[in-house]
Amino acid sequence: MTNPLSNKNIPSKHISFINIILQNSNAPLKTILFYTVLSGIANAGLLSVINSASNSANNGTVNIRYVALFAIEIAIFYITKRYILRKSVEIVEVSIYNIRLRLLEKLRNCELFAMELIGKSEIFTRISNDANFISQSAAVIVNATQAVVLVFFTLLYIAYLSFKAFLITVAVISFGTTYYLRRQKEINQELRAVNLNETALYDQVENLINGFKEIKINSLKNDNLFDDIKETSTIGKDTKIKTGLRFVVGFMFSEMVFYLLLASVVFLLPQFNNMFPSTLTRLTAAILFIIGPLENIVSTIPLFIKANIATDNIQKLESRIDEAKDMNTQQIPSSDLLEFKKIELKDLLFKYVDENRQSTFALGPINYTFKKGEILCIVGGNGSGKSTFLKLLTSLYQPESGTLTLNDVPITAENFLQYRELFSIVFTDFYLFPKIYGVEKLSAEKVNKFIELMGLKGKTFFDGEKFTNVKLSTGQRKRLAFICCLLEDKPIMVLDEVTADQDPEFKKFFYLTILPDLKKQGKTVIMVSHDDKYFEQFDRIVKMEYGKLVDYPIA
Repeated sequence: MTNPLSNKNIPSKHISFINIILQNSNAPLKTILFYTVLSGIANAGLLSVINSASNSANNGTVNIRYVALFAIEIAIFYITKRYILRKSVEIVEVSIYNIRLRLLEKLRNCELFAMELIGKSEIFTRISNDANFISQSAAVIVNATQAVVLVFFTLLYIAYLSFKAFLITVAVISFGTTYYLRRQKEINQELRAVNLNETALYDQVENLINGFKEIKINSLKNDNLFDDIKETSTIGKDTKIKTGLRFVVGFMFSEMVFYLLLASVVFLLPQFNNMFPSTLTRLTAAILFIIGPLENIVSTIPLFIKANIATDNIQKLESRIDEAKDMNTQQIPSSDLLEFKKIELKDLLFKYVDENRQSTFALGPINYTFKKGEILCIVGGNGSGKSTFLKLLTSLYQPESGTLTLNDVPITAENFLQYRELFSIVFTDFYLFPKIYGVEKLSAEKVNKFIELMGLKGKTFFDGEKFTNVKLSTGQRKRLAFICCLLEDKPIMVLDEVTADQDPEFKKFFYLTILPDLKKQGKTVIMVSHDDKYFEQFDRIVKMEYGKLVDYPIA
């Protein structure tokens, strides 16, 4: 099987749906082409046998040879077509598997800030919707490709019967195809607009779900959001109808061209070319025979275009991830990073910028030192930069300037992955995994003791693989996330507002029992908190003001 993570599969420029499928699978291309050609010959051969048998039947005789040939042709057609369809399903699914796995591998190596710029709706739509569309379209497109081969060999048969009929047929089909394809430029633009509209609608549905509490308590907000959803949906509907009508008009025109072809052969050709009635009958049968495959080809063109657009979208996503992801996964080991003693921030600066590269918020310059074993609190108002600072401290965000050192060793592209391993985190926008990842030799008994200690007994249970229930209150879910931090047993714990949604009894237990116990273990705790009642439990308190870190005296 092709390695889905191999860089040789990365497309360097736009390629079509078919090429990307072939590039991302070990398709036996020569065998498939052989079977496709053989299937086309067998299909066209069936027409020839039926025509010859029909002519023989008109003479009042049934030729056993034609029966045998028919049986052979139908057997070849069945075997080859079954192979092609079965193989195409396997090839497409292997290709989609490889593409998805490669994208997700790159995504997990992507830096947080870059991933946030791409946006999860873009990532989800491409990896899920577009990949699914390619998968679902494949069998239909493969069938249409085989129809092209069938038409080709049937045209050869028509040329054998009458070269003039062949020229007329090719001319009429070329005219219809040229007209149809000339309309595709506008249709392609509309299809891309539809695709972007779907991504925008996904964003708005996500707003509806994530902001459900807010819209239920504010009817005007509810109505405003739904107005946006309705407007986006209406634009999508109108664009789809417009595009669909273009396809319908093009398809109907193509059908009329096909029947025009039939009329040309039946009515016009005999006026310019003397031929036997039996030959005209065979030509008519041949043209009727290819009308179905031609309609199949024409009706599949919209699907093929959409599959190409989905392919293009996936390629663009991969290019964006390639630009953003950390390519330096092989880092240089450093013994100085194995044990944490102190972290120093020297003139550390970070900026959020808009599309025009203008700064919208600046954090720093920050100069500060964190020492092993201390319990430190960060306070500050909303928007002051606390969460951004913690992402800089943990190297989830890379500074624009300044230095971050661990035990006097600068944190650079060669060692920042090792540096991150010092931390366990619970951010305000934390995600609670139903399974406990990243902990070796996990003891269910130990986990359930922590669950009981955190006052969650009866709310959830760890069955050895996952939590039986994570649909808890925000405060309870934070306690589960904190349990995961404890199990990771890292030297530094970063806790962003972990006590903000807790009841007074748990806060008291956390500050008077858990924090002192962590200090006894030699853990370093850096947490954002506004529980001034327990400020005396901290060794130091610092305040974030307008992107600057200043000392905050403990009263």
